[in-house]
Amino acid sequence: MEIAKIGNKVRLERQRRGLTQQQLADKSSVSKGRIEAIENGRCMDMGFGMVTSILSALGLTLAIEIA
Repeated sequence: MEIAKIGNKVRLERQRRGLTQQQLADKSSVSKGRIEAIENGRCMDMGFGMVTSILSALGLTLAIEIA
């Protein structure tokens, strides 16, 4: 999945849950600046741990599909 698509999904879910970027940052232990960069498709160096922390804070899981 493209980074921009991940960021868009994170933004939509964060907004759906009524969270600010700062609240998501606090819940996920990821900086607000990094959350903002991910949501805007500018974070090229996000690792698996960061992604799972953010998804977990949003109550989501990551599924990997091998085609």
